[in-house]
Amino acid sequence: MNYLLVNHVPLGRGNAPGTYRVGDLWLQDLAAQARAIRSVGGTLTVATPCLDSLDAKSGKGFGSQEIRPQDHGFDYLPLPAYNSLKTYRAVKKQLHDDLARAIASSTIVQCDYGGYPFSLGQFTWPIAGKAGKKRIWIFDGGDPFPQWRFAANQDKNIVKRQAKLWVIRRFESFLKSAIPEADLVFAHNNSVVTRFKDVWGSHCHQFDRSFVTDDLLLTPDEIVARQKMLRDITQPLRMVAAGRQIAIKGTDHVLRAMKRAIDRGAKLQLEVLGDGEDLPRYTALASELGLDPVVNFSGTIPYGPKLFENWATQHVMVITNLTSEFSRNIVLGMARGLPLITYTNPGDALVEPNKAGYVVPMNDVDQLSGAMIEASTNRERLVELVTKGVELARARTLDRCHQRRAELAAQCVSETSRDREGADCFNGSRSLTVAARNGIV
Repeated sequence: MNYLLVNHVPLGRGNAPGTYRVGDLWLQDLAAQARAIRSVGGTLTVATPCLDSLDAKSGKGFGSQEIRPQDHGFDYLPLPAYNSLKTYRAVKKQLHDDLARAIASSTIVQCDYGGYPFSLGQFTWPIAGKAGKKRIWIFDGGDPFPQWRFAANQDKNIVKRQAKLWVIRRFESFLKSAIPEADLVFAHNNSVVTRFKDVWGSHCHQFDRSFVTDDLLLTPDEIVARQKMLRDITQPLRMVAAGRQIAIKGTDHVLRAMKRAIDRGAKLQLEVLGDGEDLPRYTALASELGLDPVVNFSGTIPYGPKLFENWATQHVMVITNLTSEFSRNIVLGMARGLPLITYTNPGDALVEPNKAGYVVPMNDVDQLSGAMIEASTNRERLVELVTKGVELARARTLDRCHQRRAELAAQCVSETSRDREGADCFNGSRSLTVAARNGIV
């Protein structure tokens, strides 16, 4: 099985031939996928846009490092990059030719929804289909449509706003055809399962989003130590909100809820990690609310030991996403023994069903405040959540997820190899099903 992974997240050129810069979290994900595919007898080629210079924001991580892809178990195909209609038109032919050559030698092709102004996966999909390759569509942790519509509606130019909304509707229509056409669909967000329920079939599989590796899981001794810390009611409840400081993350909700809880007698502290365009607004709001003595804005801490050292000093993690997303901090926080206070979120099918944290309705600042008060006073509840969280994270590690995905891909390929004639009949049946769903027959 020659597995071709086409993804919009770029790599950057390194300082030596054959080397590239890659975001730390993205590398962790790719290395885990390479291990899983190798375990089922396959090889992995990664095809992404390649930039002359890579920054952490565009590289899917808190930092980046220079690597030889082969040292991490995969081959790399640099693709021409685009970030505007003009650059897309300039590289379109080369992009098509590069992908067509890579697809020709592949067995199965994985695509996703990312890329601006047009999805790289949507561009790749018909090329792989014409070549007769097995195709996988993947939805990452976020349901992109609420985020895209939110961003489009911020454009004050009505013509541009309507054009952006049209592109979004067009892409959603494409996916309603691509999902039933796909040989496999992998989703890491519950919201997209609901969004596309009319075309969701037995070939579609949902996973919880995880960047947890075995070494990140707390040991039994570390669990006991954290539980002891949580029981110490002489200390204020220390909360952490980590992520991009932008409007859809709802850090202003955390600050307002914290102010109400303190006014009702709760002893709280908050550390805000991360940078973003709305950080100045949040720091100003904290001052306006009189929270400067108990709120610390620490900026970005690189993913890795320093970040987890910071988390080890906190009692709980607060996650207040305002659009549909399965935050990577959910399972990471659980793995590190951080009880969660979260908003309900259509992308998350883990926390609330498993009673694995304090879950309050999205946008309800008063109930969010109440959860903070409850967490600060009911420390035994936090102790219970530590144990439950680690157990849930242990069953949802990055390697477990990729292993299952690789097994499904290998099964899909092997079924074709065993009985090509039967597979042709199956694909014909699938095509009729697709046509029927699209109103063609």
